[in-house]
This record gives sequence, C-alpha cells and structure tokens, in this order.
Amino acid sequence: MRVGRVEGAWAAEALRPAVGWKVWRVEDGLLKSVLYGDPWPVDGPIEAACARHGHEAPAVACECGIHAGRTLEEWEHYLRVGAEARVFGRVLLWGATVEGEHGWRAACARPVEIVVPAAVTEAVDGLNAYGVPVRLPLREAVPA
Repeated sequence: MRVGRVEGAWAAEALRPAVGWKVWRVEDGLLKSVLYGDPWPVDGPIEAACARHGHEAPAVACECGIHAGRTLEEWEHYLRVGAEARVFGRVLLWGATVEGEHGWRAACARPVEIVVPAAVTEAVDGLNAYGVPVRLPLREAVPA
C-alpha cells in the first residue's frame, strides 16, 4: 500500500505532530510548568490530564492539554514575570491536538530545544538530561 493511502486510511493528517513554543520555570535543574508547577519528565513525554473535569485532554470545550504557541510572542508575558528562573524553547506536540488561533493544546509533548536567557540565575546543568540542545546566551566579551 502506498504511503498516501495509508495516511488517508488512518487520517494521518490529524496525527502529524506540531512544533510550538513553550515557557517553563527551572527548579533544581528541571523544567516545570509555569502555571501549575508540574514537572516535565526527563525520560519521556509529558501527558496531559484534565484535573478540573476528569475527561481526556485536550477537550474542545475545555482549556486542558499541553499548551504551545505558534510564536514565542504568545508567551512573552510569562518571560517577564519571574525572569530569573524562566527558560523557553520549542516542543513537539502529538496525540489528540486542538488547534487555536495562537497555537495548540495537545495530549503529549516533549521538548526539542531549550533556550536559557541571560537573566536566568537558576542552575541549568540538569537541563542536559532532557537530551535536547540547550542553548545558552552569548555573553559580551569583557575588555582586557
């Protein structure tokens, strides 16, 4: 069977992953949800759950799911508050996915790149455990 037919038969267009932007807190070298403090596992994906209503996440009529923005600007307000412990990056989203005007909510997500702004004072050595590129800021050269 040709790939196009397999994709059509399995509605693979709906299964294709999305890549979006995310902001996290860093605590003890680990990524944590900005709003709820949920730790992101280093050895696998984070899986969404709806704590408010108990249904599978994400649901169209709810706000549950792993959120990611189309652009980093969607999350700019999270970078301004608590900037000393905020990092950002791109995430791969898959499974059930709800697309919105500014991004997606998905059932599963995994970081694919982490960027550490110069303002971050928290230890970031543990971020290498996620197995993805960790981009550190360029420091200005100190005159001799």
